[in-house]
Amino acid sequence: MTMIPDVLIVEDHADLCEEVVAYLQARGMTVRAAANGRAMDEALAVRQPDVILLDLGLPKEDGVLIARRLMAAGRTGIIMITARGRVEDRILGLNAGADIYLTKPLDMRELEAAIGSVMRRWAGAREQADASAPVRSWQLDTARWRLVAPGGGGVSLSGAEFRLLSLFFETPDAVVDRQTLADHLEMDPRGLDLLMHRLRRKVELETGEVLPLRTVRGRGYAFVVPVQI
Repeated sequence: MTMIPDVLIVEDHADLCEEVVAYLQARGMTVRAAANGRAMDEALAVRQPDVILLDLGLPKEDGVLIARRLMAAGRTGIIMITARGRVEDRILGLNAGADIYLTKPLDMRELEAAIGSVMRRWAGAREQADASAPVRSWQLDTARWRLVAPGGGGVSLSGAEFRLLSLFFETPDAVVDRQTLADHLEMDPRGLDLLMHRLRRKVELETGEVLPLRTVRGRGYAFVVPVQI
């Protein structure tokens, strides 16, 4: 099964950002945008992308510093995009953790190919890691209304959060549509989106792990790793 790339572009040039988002969405990818490092962190708290397109010349915290901390977390592929074409700048970007370095003006076809290359590279690395590592599962403690992450960290859940996660633990890997979730929780879709956002951020802040509750575009949500009740 071909995986749909989930892409986050971190770029402060609004016109270029809009062009990239429009092109990649037209190619069937899930795409979000952030104008700086702080906005990127907020987006990462909601959902971890497969690939980050990172501008080198960002305000306040530049792309090199951001790439270094992303590499330390080791969670995603990085394509650095910049107007700086000197060899020294390319070396700096690659050493900071970028998988690929592209110079502006961007050729959208080359960008699409680069995303595919990074996706394949990271998929291979994850398969090797999965083959050598024991399977770890998320656990839902129904007696104490707690979610326990694979690393052992726990999160106390509100009633709405517990009811939400119970649906996914009963049918792991299945896609649950938004209306079913909204009806189950007796809230409107906007309230559901807010609950999802807060729960993802809460879990990552308290456990240091990303809640694998993925948005399946046009369908709903799915919990995409082993679970245990």
